[in-house]
Amino acid sequence: MNQSLVIFSVVFVLGVATNADAGDSVRFDLPPTAVAETHCNDPSLITVKLRLSAMIADPNMPQVDQWLMTCHPRDLQMAVVDYAPKTATDSDVTSPVQVKEITERSESFGLATNGAYGPISSASLGADKGNKDINTVEFDRQAPMQAVSAAGTIDRGRGVYFKLRWTAKQVLEGEKVFEVTFRVPSNWRGGLLDVAVSADAKQIKYGGLEKKTINVGQARFAVATYREGDDDARIQASQVAEAEYQLRMIAERHSAFKPELNSFPAILRHVAGKLDFDQPQEDRKWLSRLLSGRADPHLDKRIASLPMAVRIATLDYVDARDDFLWLSREVEMPSMDPRDEVLVATPHSETGFDD
Repeated sequence: MNQSLVIFSVVFVLGVATNADAGDSVRFDLPPTAVAETHCNDPSLITVKLRLSAMIADPNMPQVDQWLMTCHPRDLQMAVVDYAPKTATDSDVTSPVQVKEITERSESFGLATNGAYGPISSASLGADKGNKDINTVEFDRQAPMQAVSAAGTIDRGRGVYFKLRWTAKQVLEGEKVFEVTFRVPSNWRGGLLDVAVSADAKQIKYGGLEKKTINVGQARFAVATYREGDDDARIQASQVAEAEYQLRMIAERHSAFKPELNSFPAILRHVAGKLDFDQPQEDRKWLSRLLSGRADPHLDKRIASLPMAVRIATLDYVDARDDFLWLSREVEMPSMDPRDEVLVATPHSETGFDD
């Protein structure tokens, strides 16, 4: 009896873990690099095109209601000037709505009397009057409009948001192109953009008695953008993208690794770990913190506890990222006598930044 209870507990815990690992129904993708096109009439203005792709992985999921996308530059000197698409409205009705109003007024008056006297005599009297007026008014009414897309600035003009809704004319699947124009310093060569996107759907339960909005997919990306025509910046942006790809692959292999439960003691240890609620939960958001610039691989305790291969990949990514961000911070030094170079030289730290 006790053995049956233990086996039932093992199956229950493993089933919960399997359901928790289910992926998002909507999967997003965004290229890791993007060229910044310079405006001919104003070199301080650049335009970046973000090509966001979405794939609905679960055909049985409810229809996606809307996307919400935000874009923030990490460089504080970059400010949003313009964006596209802008706020737009549309209607499912292609023509104006025709309205017809009919007013009817009717009057009538009638009088009738009948009389009889004796077996053969009779008399009748009747009167009737009627009046009927009908007024018809026809006009066209504008079809009701709804927001197809909405856009605006956030964070006091440093970021921008886009909201797209599913309509009869707009399907939220496939690729959508978003454009953001920034004002940058004259020495700007490249920077990182933090892009976050989520998809929401309306869920109806109990025959329509309960309606709520659920999240069916979300993702975060770091996009390395560089000024067009700058080959060195393009190469370093590609190195950042390659280092991020290698880091994601190694992190995915590490998260997918599970110990083999090929013996009864191993199963008991696995179940005991699942039932130990006092044990701190594993931090699975370390990769998101690192890619968004909110974690230092040298100081973060979670990253320090990762396997050696994963930690090396994090350091490679940080080195490539810092080298790319240093492009716009470089300042041309004034010419000097070569004999004075020893006196003004400053040591460099391991991360590539000056002390």
